[in-house]
Amino acid sequence: MEKIVKIVWSQDAFFKTEPKRSGETSINLSNEIFDFLGGVENGYITFKIYKEDYIKALGALVLLLPLYKSSSKEATKVNFDSKLFEYYYAIIQNKFANNEFANYTIHLFKRDDGRIYLNELKENGTDFNIRMFFIQAHSIITFIKQNGVYEIRFKNSIEELSKNQDIEEEEPVQSNDFSEPYRPYITAIKSKPFLLLAGISGTGKSRIVRELARACWDGDDAEFLSQKPRNFEMIQVKPNWHDSSELIGYVSRVSGTPVFVAGDFLKFIARAWEEPDVPYFLCLDEMNLAPVEQYFAEYLSVIESRKADADGNITTDPILKKSAEDWFRNLTNELTVSDVVRNRFLNEGISIPQNLIVVGTVNMDETTFSFSRKVLDRAMTIEMNEVDLHGGLSCKNEQIGKLGKDELVGTAVEGVDIYENNKEVCDKALDYLQKVNDRLEGTPFKIAYRTRNEVLLYVVNNLPYKKEDETQEFVVARALDEITNMKILSRIEGDETKVSTEFLNALESAIKNGLEEVCGSLFADDAPYNAISLAKLGEMKKRLASGYTSFWS
Repeated sequence: MEKIVKIVWSQDAFFKTEPKRSGETSINLSNEIFDFLGGVENGYITFKIYKEDYIKALGALVLLLPLYKSSSKEATKVNFDSKLFEYYYAIIQNKFANNEFANYTIHLFKRDDGRIYLNELKENGTDFNIRMFFIQAHSIITFIKQNGVYEIRFKNSIEELSKNQDIEEEEPVQSNDFSEPYRPYITAIKSKPFLLLAGISGTGKSRIVRELARACWDGDDAEFLSQKPRNFEMIQVKPNWHDSSELIGYVSRVSGTPVFVAGDFLKFIARAWEEPDVPYFLCLDEMNLAPVEQYFAEYLSVIESRKADADGNITTDPILKKSAEDWFRNLTNELTVSDVVRNRFLNEGISIPQNLIVVGTVNMDETTFSFSRKVLDRAMTIEMNEVDLHGGLSCKNEQIGKLGKDELVGTAVEGVDIYENNKEVCDKALDYLQKVNDRLEGTPFKIAYRTRNEVLLYVVNNLPYKKEDETQEFVVARALDEITNMKILSRIEGDETKVSTEFLNALESAIKNGLEEVCGSLFADDAPYNAISLAKLGEMKKRLASGYTSFWS
């Protein structure tokens, strides 16, 4: 007899231990379980299942109350009264009758992006569905193969299960093997949920934001298939914006009674609060058509108030402070139907939720405003100037893979949050950063603690993306190269009195030598790494010939 065990976590559970909205209807599998089940990419598989497992599971359901049922729209508390108990018991009786076991045929499916799951769980002609008995962090599934027959044994544990439990568990964690072009976006967002996408017009800057939001849903989910997933909002910036009234809103007294007119950004914040386990993406299109420091001042301020607690929950100061006036109470009623969210707003004001990701698209030309260091210091910057004319012709949607809260929503804000558990890697990054900062000494481009923190976070967030043929030293060096471009070079601009050729040459040498110290084979003759920071410095040196240079194209 062969077997493999899987513990059910939130994603696969029908019953949650806390109110969470989820549209998941399938059972996610790892590659190991897929291979164990024969590796049939798109076929049906019949399991032998046992009646006693579900009778016992039903008893555990009652003992573990309160529990919550979830859908993509809401999470409701379960009132497991005698009527519901009888309904579940009748389903078990209808499936098994007087037999100890029964056959259960379901669909084993592997998507093009590599995600594997069991679906079509509800049998025709019955209400039986194995997933309807699953409880988050309490259910254990054992897949068994003996004498050519597959079995599923299942139990609900009264005690909450631990991810470190001594069991042959197979946790449904999504693989970090995303297509390489998307890794920098994902890890930058997890490091700081404020991203600038710069590049020439038409390179797909706003599209990639929409596609990242779409990737948070299963391929057969209505949100994935829709034109605009509900976790995505695009706001077009107008050239005449000089305050936050269009984004956040304002108090109107035209009628004689104060009324708060909410902006689209504030409405989207409230929606994100209602669904904390789903990453929400706000795209500010053509962000620098107006002065960002003016119309986005409140966000730029509160994003720096982020603090993480011991459980990885991140909170900020309110972007709209609470008020005892009637207009604020009326506003909270308008923004949300959730009592939990409304009470939070009334008690604490409206702050930035942990799952909100703000992405601004940027074009640099004579019609736009340049960014101050106040903005650049607070954002991660990625350039999108490369164009593949053959790309996007074989598939309508980006092949990103399934994303979720674990991949996109960070649980750390400062270097201290991750240093102790990643000391060796962080020390390498700090040594590199010190060498680069020595070259910035005496200039307005010298970096301080905020950038230090974001460098460490970005490097650590890249560690899970190490591939089998890569060394950790290479992964760290690549991350340092990328974050140098995002956070250090993006701040450098000026004429020859501020930015000389000698300065750029010295900085280039410091970056290259620093990266080689982290990974000695990085620039080996047989397969040299193309460092984007060094390539950008080369561009900046060429621009300096005109008397002025900048990171921005």
